[in-house]
Amino acid sequence: MLTVFNQDKPFALESGVTLPGYHLAYTTHGKLNAAKTNVVWIFHALTANSNPLEWWPGLVGEGRFFDPAKYFIICVNKPGSPYGSISPLSTISDTNQPYYHDFPVFSIIDMIKANQQLKAHLGIQKIFIALGG
Repeated sequence: MLTVFNQDKPFALESGVTLPGYHLAYTTHGKLNAAKTNVVWIFHALTANSNPLEWWPGLVGEGRFFDPAKYFIICVNKPGSPYGSISPLSTISDTNQPYYHDFPVFSIIDMIKANQQLKAHLGIQKIFIALGG
C-alpha cells in the first residue's frame, strides 16, 4: 500500500539548507507484529519505485524469503525520486513554484534522518533487517 508521510517541521539538511518540511512516499506489505520485531526495511536503487514486489520478485513476496505473511516490509522512495517523495517537482512553500534546478542535495545522512522520522512516526523501535541498493 502506497502511503505518504508528511513532516511539516523544519528539516535541516547537511548542506545547511533548511526545508520547511518534506514528504516521503512509501510502500508497505504485511503487518507489524505485536512486538514490532518483524520489520524488513528495503532501500531501492535510484531508478526504482517503493514497491519491491514489482522489482525484486525473487526475494520479496508470497512464498519468498521476505514473505509479507511473516514480515512487515517497508520501502521508502528516496528524496529526489520521481515516485512521490519530495523532489525537484515539489512545490516550494514560499513561492508556490516547483524547485526544479533549485532542489537541494539530500546526502545519505539526510536520507537516514528523514527515514528515522518516518520510523518513529510508525512506532518502529527495531528493524529486523535492512537491505537494498
